Amino acid sequence: MAEKDIIMKYLSHISPNQITDFLGIQANGVHQCLSEELKDIRMTDLHADFVLETDASEIIHVEFQQSMTRDTLNRFFVYNALLTRQFDKAVDTYIIYLGKSNIGEQLIKSKSVIFKPEIVRVYELDSRNVIEKVKNGKGNYIEMALMPLMKNSTEEEIVELVDEEAKMKISRELKDDIITATLVMTRTVYDEKLVEFMKERVRKMFDVDIFEKERKEAIEQGLQQGLQKGKLENLREIVSRQLLSKFKEKYTKDLKEKVRNGDMETLEYIADHIFDITLDEVKKLLSNS
Repeated sequence: MAEKDIIMKYLSHISPNQITDFLGIQANGVHQCLSEELKDIRMTDLHADFVLETDASEIIHVEFQQSMTRDTLNRFFVYNALLTRQFDKAVDTYIIYLGKSNIGEQLIKSKSVIFKPEIVRVYELDSRNVIEKVKNGKGNYIEMALMPLMKNSTEEEIVELVDEEAKMKISRELKDDIITATLVMTRTVYDEKLVEFMKERVRKMFDVDIFEKERKEAIEQGLQQGLQKGKLENLREIVSRQLLSKFKEKYTKDLKEKVRNGDMETLEYIADHIFDITLDEVKKLLSNS
């Protein structure tokens, strides 16, 4: 999974209410986060980023997505149907789209079904609104971290945003998390020099050193491990779908298990050679990984 998806999932776990607020869902609050309680309907290549139940008993299915394909949409449709069956309630699906390319309407339609998830296209959001909300004490943590991806976002505005985040009257731990998330997202768009400049700026101007000695190793090591683990999980999912599509019923349960345990180098090779690799070569590579 890409860096953007990982950092958004990490930040969203701080408070599920931040998600519903970002999506503009009018609810008194999130009753509970159901994502970790849905193991009975999980499949090898099927999972949801977040499943929430509001105080109004609404079921909200949320996905952070960096790219959209027809298969992606089909997967969300299937998960929506499984959730509907489990809870016997209508399930609203939201896609928070993090990519840069323009995507059109996402729709599955037949005589008996219409599936049209709500899409929040981050590249269409206005960065100035984010800063104004923070200044007025109404900032949303999801919006803050996403601002580097928004239209009209500039280096000057990101510096201004981090300054405002550093001044927020919230717990030190939460402030560190929010600033870290913003810096990681900034790193995916801008030069590393900007990130280093902002780190030093908040340390000198606001006495907020998010990489102070007792936290530095834990944060940096944990972040790198998280990014690496996320990339590997995403690669395993991609390769599994590719092999299933190419070899169909020959893609056995045993092979699926080997893909789930495959290393990065082996899986990258299979993904890069999927059009000309044979099933025997796949088996041999996975057996040696």
